[in-house]
Amino acid sequence: MSKIKVPFIDYQNLTSHGVKSLARHFFLQEKGAEILCNDQEPILGVWHVLPIELSKKFEGPIASGDRQALKNEEFEKLLSAESHGVVVYFHGNSFDRTNSHRNSHRVDLYNRLSAMNFHVLSIDYRGYGDSSGTSSEDGLVEDANFIYNYVREKAPNAKIWVWGHSMGTGVSAKFVAELSDKGIAPYGTILESPFNNIYDAVKNHPFSKPWLFLGKWFDKIMIDRWVESGLKMESDKSIQRFKCPVLILHAADDHIIPINLGKKLTESAKKADIDVKFVEFEGNLGLRHKWIHRAPHFISIITEFFDYCEKKAEGIITHNKQKEVHIDH
Repeated sequence: MSKIKVPFIDYQNLTSHGVKSLARHFFLQEKGAEILCNDQEPILGVWHVLPIELSKKFEGPIASGDRQALKNEEFEKLLSAESHGVVVYFHGNSFDRTNSHRNSHRVDLYNRLSAMNFHVLSIDYRGYGDSSGTSSEDGLVEDANFIYNYVREKAPNAKIWVWGHSMGTGVSAKFVAELSDKGIAPYGTILESPFNNIYDAVKNHPFSKPWLFLGKWFDKIMIDRWVESGLKMESDKSIQRFKCPVLILHAADDHIIPINLGKKLTESAKKADIDVKFVEFEGNLGLRHKWIHRAPHFISIITEFFDYCEKKAEGIITHNKQKEVHIDH
């Protein structure tokens, strides 16, 4: 996992990173954390982006000087305001939650979800961005629990959705499985460009290909050491415990995590009768690993899934009805 801390990143000014709606930066201390970092409770850097319609209500008065900028307490109260709910986003392995270092896809997605009238909360895991500490799989999952519980505390009636991308799907899968075991699963989970387990993800990564000729020695040097350190990310096992619908999005031309790993994850879910929908985006669209949110019909696919999850939660839909979809234009 990435341990890179990039200097001179301004996490406070979200507008400079391309965030279009009113938003705030804040720190979330993991009070009572079980997994400490140097005997200290981790502190997470978080962004909260408002839904665009809610943002517009305040932009004019703030710009004209008729009112002051929104305070942290006001942002927290607005989590309960009318919207389609709260999307808690878990990013991939590279760098942080900003649009720096070729990661503009993250802010693009925040803006797209905001335009769909969702709150977006995006964290940097411990050891990433402006968050303190060092990373481990269990630590990342604990980070996910803290931001999820933060939303539940501040907006107990809000519809919460979990969205993971790339490595973030491994965090999300284990996290949502734990939530499901506790009976507090989100309304739905979106896994974008996922893998089935860390073993297959590492073996299929482009950086690994020149070394695969080592055979068992590759496993011993690269994979076994990760597993021994606690990094397993067995999403194919975790997803079988889900108690909420799941949407898996994958591009056929994904050059980082091959689509067959997303298909394997889907099959694992189906074997456990999990309510799963797999959407494949054909290679001619050029979406690769990061750009699925720019796909044709993306908005309608996501809207349909969210509507389905709401009806499932309300008991209007009582059995699994999601079907596989292929998008090629």
